[in-house]
Amino acid sequence: MVQSAATLMRERGIHGVGLREVVAHSGGPRGSLGRFFPGGKTQLMTEAIDVALADLFDELDRARTEAETLPEAIGMIVAPWRRLLVDHEFALGCPLAATIVDAADNEELRVHVGGLLARWQASAAEVYVNFGASPAAADQQSTVLLAALEGALILARARRSTEPLDTVEGYFASRAPRPRPIGGPNPTTSVTPNEECTQCQ
Repeated sequence: MVQSAATLMRERGIHGVGLREVVAHSGGPRGSLGRFFPGGKTQLMTEAIDVALADLFDELDRARTEAETLPEAIGMIVAPWRRLLVDHEFALGCPLAATIVDAADNEELRVHVGGLLARWQASAAEVYVNFGASPAAADQQSTVLLAALEGALILARARRSTEPLDTVEGYFASRAPRPRPIGGPNPTTSVTPNEECTQCQ
């Protein structure tokens, strides 16, 4: 049932999914809802969001620990979204965006999704730090990357094409942060001509 809820939520949003539809989609008995989900629709949708994002966070962890270059890491981050779109013929989108839009009046779901977005952004920031970005620059880059991916998912579904995701991947992969030289100035900090002369001495 949780998997069915995750699929339907990505297709229709929170408000577009009823409990009866989840039961029908899963083929399970209706009586099991109350037994396994005493918290009702909020509990079911909360668990469904976590299931829907499992692959995403797995790829983020891989990008953080296994990628040897920033372009490779960006590719790992984008890959699960591309698979989602292609495997489901562009019918499914991001459950986080769907929940934020639909569940503004549900504080429990809003807080849960807010925490997941923060976790995603923090993990992506670690990727940038691993490849030489300062913590401040990594925070900015990961925030922009998350925003770009969410927009690309909407465009991809509208166009029924992965081109928007491909564009986002190429854009961020080509903008690797310059590593900070050991003992040298932060590359994001401007250096005056006098300072350059002093450092060269």
